Amino acid sequence: MTDHITFGDSLIITVFSMSVVFIALVLISFLIRILKVAAVGKENKGENKAEKITPKAMERNRIEEENINEEDDEELVAVIAAAVALSLGVDLPQIKIRKIKRVSQKTPIWAEAGRMEQIKGL
Repeated sequence: MTDHITFGDSLIITVFSMSVVFIALVLISFLIRILKVAAVGKENKGENKAEKITPKAMERNRIEEENINEEDDEELVAVIAAAVALSLGVDLPQIKIRKIKRVSQKTPIWAEAGRMEQIKGL
């Protein structure tokens, strides 16, 4: 209990601890790279066995994506209608939405990000 740690001893402990942490981080980095290579190798083997994409399959995928977009648009209309009804303080059946038009964004993305940061108070 009478031993005292000198300034030199504390520096040695600090350097040793930092090097242990650095070596651990390098090992973790190598493990992640190895796992990524292994995962890509498995994906490539699966692609060889998979069927080739035919024009019919591409058309079917495009139609499915369009159906999903239409469903999303219906949900968007429902959300907008509910928000308008809530802000006006009326019931939902009293609101009739005739047209929803998307407006293209003319401000740069960095300006929009800055506005969002100001709104959120970041």
